[in-house]
Amino acid sequence: MPTEDLDETAKQILEAASRRFLHYGYGKTTMSEIAADCNMSTGNLYRYFPSKLDIAVGFVGVLRREHIENLREISTALDKTPEDKLREFFLMKFKLAYERFHDKPKAYELSNSLLSERPKVGLEWENAESRVLSEILSQGDDEGRFAIDDPKKTARILQDAAYRFTSAAVFHEGEYDALAEELNGVIDLILDGFAWRSAKRAKKSS
Repeated sequence: MPTEDLDETAKQILEAASRRFLHYGYGKTTMSEIAADCNMSTGNLYRYFPSKLDIAVGFVGVLRREHIENLREISTALDKTPEDKLREFFLMKFKLAYERFHDKPKAYELSNSLLSERPKVGLEWENAESRVLSEILSQGDDEGRFAIDDPKKTARILQDAAYRFTSAAVFHEGEYDALAEELNGVIDLILDGFAWRSAKRAKKSS
């Protein structure tokens, strides 16, 4: 069910399941345990979610909604340049990914299990992020700062470039400050390239 349509019981189920997923692990959590945590029968639990996988999908859907709201606050800010927004977008993605996954094996297990069994969830997450990033890129192009022909395609390229810092891959990576510094270096290169393309476009137009 869409995350915005969750009633209180469904929210309770997701909260109980998330505690078990992140403490005991997705693989070791059972539907009967989740039902017991919610003081309901297993049969009643199945009325809300047909399987443990569907509960995991619902849990990630709630996370995605909160995640995108954080990114959209950056994209809609009136007091920031497109360059600032682009940098803050990726630094926020990195911060959230690091907090969720770094040195957290159960969260990493949940992510891998979900992407393996329901890869569409990962694609939906990437598409939601890409739409926000495309808005930032379009603003930069409209203001003559980025010179981008296809914001959607460019957004995908940038997501790939920052993947190491902004996904569950940070589970394997090092300390936050060192990674943030490295990510800032990647963003510097991207912005330098946009500035060069913008200057080249302006020269052609003159």
